[in-house]
Amino acid sequence: MIPKILTTTRVSELNGVTQQLIDKYTKGDYSSDSHLTQLFANLSDTNQQLGIAIMRHTAQSELADLDAITDNEVSQLHGLTKGYTCHPDEAIANAAHMLFQMIDKYGLEVKKKSYREEYPLLGSMLTESKTEPYPASIAQLDGCAERFNMLETAVNNFNTKQNAYLSVKDDEQNLASATDIKKQLICFINEELIAYLNVMQKVQADVYSELAQHTANRISESNNAVRLRRNKVEVNE
Repeated sequence: MIPKILTTTRVSELNGVTQQLIDKYTKGDYSSDSHLTQLFANLSDTNQQLGIAIMRHTAQSELADLDAITDNEVSQLHGLTKGYTCHPDEAIANAAHMLFQMIDKYGLEVKKKSYREEYPLLGSMLTESKTEPYPASIAQLDGCAERFNMLETAVNNFNTKQNAYLSVKDDEQNLASATDIKKQLICFINEELIAYLNVMQKVQADVYSELAQHTANRISESNNAVRLRRNKVEVNE
């Protein structure tokens, strides 16, 4: 008998196990079984949706990480320039005051705004910093040009990732969450695919036993990994 896949299986694990089942199926010739063909067509479609949902979630996490880098660069630039306003050299202090007024116009509050608001504002600040009289002021403040460059790199990295994310999001805007798709996929595997293979390996062992055994082995491996992880958590607690 093929064991049922555990509901506590992680989405990434489920995605991988399901793909292993699909790969095994495609290597065999089951074209005469229209029902199995339809089962695996549905399985492949749902697993593809799960893969996209996983990538979407990963992209959201990556955006948050990149935004944290940008926010840090904003703070560093703001702090560096503000510090120079207290410099004993009057020329440096005056240059810092002029530059800080421009930077502070956008303020540290920009970090608290939504991505949609924050990044256009930072883009405007970077553009403004390259117009007169700011380049001369930046040149007078040691390390300031490097800070602007680091901020610009952070903003560009975020925008590149966000554009890629939004293109996928627009194409798959009606796609369910990875958690919801996981529930659907586990239910389908346990109630539809496994049930069918358990019957057919008894009826036609010569045709279905290899696929059924492969399915049992892959699911058992996955379940064992889940149980091992759960046991480790219980021991640590």
